[in-house]
Amino acid sequence: MDIQTESFLQGGKFKKLIEERNAQLRQKYDVKKAELEILYFLSHCGEQNTSTDIHHQLMMTRGHISQAVDSLCRRSYIAAIPDQHDRRYVHYQILEPAQELVAEITKQREEMNKLILDGISEEEMRVFREVSAKIKKNIEKLI
Repeated sequence: MDIQTESFLQGGKFKKLIEERNAQLRQKYDVKKAELEILYFLSHCGEQNTSTDIHHQLMMTRGHISQAVDSLCRRSYIAAIPDQHDRRYVHYQILEPAQELVAEITKQREEMNKLILDGISEEEMRVFREVSAKIKKNIEKLI
């Protein structure tokens, strides 16, 4: 694999871009990086909203997730809802006080995505998604 592809898969520049774009929001709302990422994830994850789902998708440690969701719950940004069928699981739901922040995160991500995908056709995006899915599947088998 060439160095450019390997670098892209590691996501370093993408993470740096997100961190730079999130700096103002983090300061404005006094939230940590993990809290911001979890709020954005929860706003787009549907029913996949447990700590395990957050762990698998965002690759955060369970300790970071625990601290972040505790902080978000204390601030009334999210609610922890016990699973009705399996008491080992807790689902997280975004509450009204977080809606403005979530809207700003979403708008910011949409603008950023538009800029980084500039000049990429629908066909190229379709191929990229297919290849990415295959790479992800291969990595998951190796892990």
